[in-house]
Amino acid sequence: MTRRKVEPLGAIISNVMRHHAAQQKPLSAIQRRWPRLVGKALAAHTRPVSLHRGRLIIHVDEPGDSFALSYRRAQLLKQLKVIAKGRVEDVVIRAGELPE
Repeated sequence: MTRRKVEPLGAIISNVMRHHAAQQKPLSAIQRRWPRLVGKALAAHTRPVSLHRGRLIIHVDEPGDSFALSYRRAQLLKQLKVIAKGRVEDVVIRAGELPE
């Protein structure tokens, strides 16, 4: 029977946190640039909330804002791919609460 190397809990947590930070980096870059991408008025009613498996989830609090994002979808997707270094493959627009 082969024994596995036992890692200290601190090292395991550090590795998990580093992995999580690397996964969130593209989303953070998008969130920082969001008002410049869509304009301040639209950014006030929309938020990119998650990026998982290439799908960027954007919450909107007004139906008209959902339409405005959908109308600009192709252009927005091109810009997002550049910002997120190719990690965004699709944009999903959903009605939802906007995080602060």
